[in-house]
Amino acid sequence: MTEEQSTTPGNLDDDDEVVMTTRELMEFLSLSRTKIWELTKKDELPATKVGGDYRYVRSEVLAWMERFRVDRS
Repeated sequence: MTEEQSTTPGNLDDDDEVVMTTRELMEFLSLSRTKIWELTKKDELPATKVGGDYRYVRSEVLAWMERFRVDRS
């Protein structure tokens, strides 16, 4: 995706399809690398292995998080 595409208001839905590295996911979830790898290895966190590295699709991570939402009534 080009810089122009990513800043165009009509493409905001594309943000959910952003692919993140482990480091980016660490920042996004405020979790340690160890915790992310632990969840990934247990197949609890959706990931794709590219070469020797994992990649995470933001929309899949958000859907994963939604499964664990705690309703605070």
